[in-house]
Amino acid sequence: MELRQLNCFLACARNHSLTLAAEELYTTQPHVSMVIKSLEQELGTALFIRKSKGVELTEAGKRIYSYAVNAVRNAEAISALSSQSEVPLLRIVSNSSSHMTLLLTHYYLQQKEELQIEYRECGIEEMIERVSDGVDDLGFLFVPDNRKSMLRHMLERRFLEFVPLLTTDLVLYVRKEHPLYGRKTIAPEELFDLKFIQLDDDFFSVEAMLEDVSAFGNTCRYLPKVVTTNSSSLMIRMLENSDLCNVGSYWLSEMYRQNDFGKIRIEGLEQKIRFGYLKYQGRPLIPGLLSFLDFLEGALEKDHRMI
Repeated sequence: MELRQLNCFLACARNHSLTLAAEELYTTQPHVSMVIKSLEQELGTALFIRKSKGVELTEAGKRIYSYAVNAVRNAEAISALSSQSEVPLLRIVSNSSSHMTLLLTHYYLQQKEELQIEYRECGIEEMIERVSDGVDDLGFLFVPDNRKSMLRHMLERRFLEFVPLLTTDLVLYVRKEHPLYGRKTIAPEELFDLKFIQLDDDFFSVEAMLEDVSAFGNTCRYLPKVVTTNSSSLMIRMLENSDLCNVGSYWLSEMYRQNDFGKIRIEGLEQKIRFGYLKYQGRPLIPGLLSFLDFLEGALEKDHRMI
């Protein structure tokens, strides 16, 4: 029996629904069903009564519920006790992100106690592998709406969950000297006359960002990309010194604001982009990580008010 199974069981019991539990755990309903079925087989008893409008605990499920709650709480307490005598270690992996480096710096400078940080940047697939294997505790990333299902399938095979922290729009970024600077909106067909710089991960290609714009059909894959990179620093420098454009989150780093880049909304583009983190299902977070997440949520709320 694993903590991820107990957390899944508790989510189903709280929500009286496998579907709502899947939404809470940011996974799929079939995956939740599979986890519950494996737990029932392991325990040798049914835990839920399946009904047309959801699920209810069986008598056995009701008896196990309190034990499951205590087991999860005890695991979290043990994790907290084991870390009290050690210097907190933050093992974090992220998409290439100037904002994450800025936030980590601010967090470190605010700490009065000793702190160790291990920070890496990589693509989605490597991030999933690192968090799943326990090399890193949290993986931070941006996820466009039209990639949520793909991410769910990637995560459920590794027993990971995505916890969203912020949701924003997608926009076109241009430098202050760009001919389009000052525009509020741009028509999709105008994008064919532009040149782009994008991250080289499939989640963040121009094609991935814009494939749901109805005006494109299947032609958005032919938008001209001049530069692909895994470096947010290069992206900022190129945007700052050339007429290359970038499709990205409306919420971006302080560096973007300092450079006074223009943000132009794309007509017909309704999808959002979510920023959040990956973690292993049921694996308790040490107090140092919880403290960083509290700081991060406060910083994101403050940044979002500045948009």
